[in-house]
Amino acid sequence: MLCGLVCAASLAQPRVAQAADAWAAAPAPAATAAELMRAGDAALDAGDRGAAQAAFDRVVREFPGSPAAAQARRALQALALPAAMPPSALAPPAAPSAPAPAAYTLRPPNRDIVIRNEPYSLRTSERLRLTAWEKLDFGVTSFIYGASLGVSLGIAAHSNSVGPVVLGALGYTVGSVAFLATANPDRGDLPLALGIVSYVPMTTLLVSAAAYPHASSKSQAVATTISSVLAVPIAVVAARNLELDPGDTQLVRDAGFWGLLLSVTGTLAIGTHHYSGGDVYGDSSPSTRTVAAAGLAGLYGGLGLGLLAARHTEVSLERVRVTTWGGYGGALLGALIGASDNGGTRGVWGGITIGSLVGLGVTLLATSGMDGIPPETTPVASAPASWAPLVTASASATGPHVPLFGVGGNL
Repeated sequence: MLCGLVCAASLAQPRVAQAADAWAAAPAPAATAAELMRAGDAALDAGDRGAAQAAFDRVVREFPGSPAAAQARRALQALALPAAMPPSALAPPAAPSAPAPAAYTLRPPNRDIVIRNEPYSLRTSERLRLTAWEKLDFGVTSFIYGASLGVSLGIAAHSNSVGPVVLGALGYTVGSVAFLATANPDRGDLPLALGIVSYVPMTTLLVSAAAYPHASSKSQAVATTISSVLAVPIAVVAARNLELDPGDTQLVRDAGFWGLLLSVTGTLAIGTHHYSGGDVYGDSSPSTRTVAAAGLAGLYGGLGLGLLAARHTEVSLERVRVTTWGGYGGALLGALIGASDNGGTRGVWGGITIGSLVGLGVTLLATSGMDGIPPETTPVASAPASWAPLVTASASATGPHVPLFGVGGNL
């Protein structure tokens, strides 16, 4: 009987061990690389090194070819640094026989300062973390895109009312705030989502105005509104499932915007003519169909050039964004100069076109240093600012010593 129990236990033990191993080897719930990176960053902020290391390790093992894998490897190396330090570096220093020089005295850490390592992609040399400034830029750009869509809708509807402009700007701004609050996007998701929700209704408006110039303004407004609503879920799904390079996505989106803007303003500047005869005078502008066709060609021509440039450059998202802001400034200055030169409507459109091109070119050339990972530096804690009287002496090769009085210290 005893022998039978021993044999049964010996046969059952491997099965129990196999079941335990199978349970231990059960895969963790599937997640995307972006979600794992965010989980690792959240664990780091909470001080849980083990959870952060587990999240980054899953990114390396499950998504070895993704852009996030390189950043995860870098984070794992950073987490392993304290373990790789020699024991002598961790041991408390021996009590010196004499006071150490002031230059080598270690100061206690400042409890009001927290140092966070910024994650950068080794593949694209871009920063991966989303900042408050980028969220603000996303909201401002959404306001501008919504206002431009409202202007285009007003032109297509032959309306001088500011209602479409106000509704477009407010609608896009509220939508951008809701997207930031609920979708938890990364840096590449912002230009992708904004490009989709902007260019889908813009394409609908331009195609309807170019192909059906005699259609009612109500029909064009309804078609544009429906396409705007349908573009929102498309943008959300695309942002959650695509892992695109932030700089390339921003470049393509902004290239489409500037292609649309410059083609429309250039067409209006060239095609607008001032006439006067007796008591009759005014400006003759190009037809709505002509402006819409030019805008459609400029939008998709700009998107195509942006795709081509993205494939052959490694421009960063920061540089593209700053260049776009330079174009905004150039457009504003150009419009003011064109209006002040008594050029009328044609002068304003021409000033916007030329000013935008100059602002884009100058800013792009002046911001070449924004690309690439910044060099690593060691933070040094300095003492509080202080001033003290200073007395020194100065003398020439043959002259006497001359005392000099002043004030010295550190900032």
